[in-house]
Amino acid sequence: MPIISRKRVVAFASILMLALTISLTATAHNKAKNKTTLPSVNLIAGQSATLTASLIDAEKNAKEKTATVEVSLTGVKLIDPAMTNKKATKGQGHLHYQVDEGPVIATTAPKLSFHGLTSGKHKIVVMLANNDHTPAGPQQTLEITVP
Repeated sequence: MPIISRKRVVAFASILMLALTISLTATAHNKAKNKTTLPSVNLIAGQSATLTASLIDAEKNAKEKTATVEVSLTGVKLIDPAMTNKKATKGQGHLHYQVDEGPVIATTAPKLSFHGLTSGKHKIVVMLANNDHTPAGPQQTLEITVP
């Protein structure tokens, strides 16, 4: 797995922060808010997709300093971008997960756990990405407070 340069991480984080200003925020204290479906948006060649992210057992996991995120998607097939030579392809994509402003995890896993969270408030961004790692549009920000 290639090492991501600090400049790329900072640049990506900046783009995410801009996108966050228009994203929905869910809180661990209100389960209903954690199950919000974002509207469809355009992907490659006019295709649309929806992304729904939620925290699983948020309060229980927070006490254990963990967070588990589960994602459901419509309108796109999750595929490892390495299998496509990172070529953006209609109907395909993968997920990017990021806790606070940490490194981005690119994966096809629709369920991912984060362990060893420090006490305090954390933001977890889940974003659909094209095979070339460009943002595909749908994203959601979840919040969890670790005691």
